Amino acid sequence: MTILFGNLKKKITNIASDLFLVSLMEGVNREVVCNSVHNVIKLIIRISHTEPGNVKGFYKKLNEDLNKEIKVVADELAKATKA
Repeated sequence: MTILFGNLKKKITNIASDLFLVSLMEGVNREVVCNSVHNVIKLIIRISHTEPGNVKGFYKKLNEDLNKEIKVVADELAKATKA
């Protein structure tokens, strides 16, 4: 299980750094992007505190939260490229 958690933490860290790079682009709302990056980093903490008895639901919710933050940044990037 430790390897699984380590890989997931690493994957989320990589996603957070990719999202942060978007904040450096011209025309994006840096506050919105940085807030999403912060929310993604908070997911790493959640990985270490899996809900007993609801592991599948826990990871489903974690994945939904990650996708939600990625969508926020993608929408900001789309707005910036249209402007």
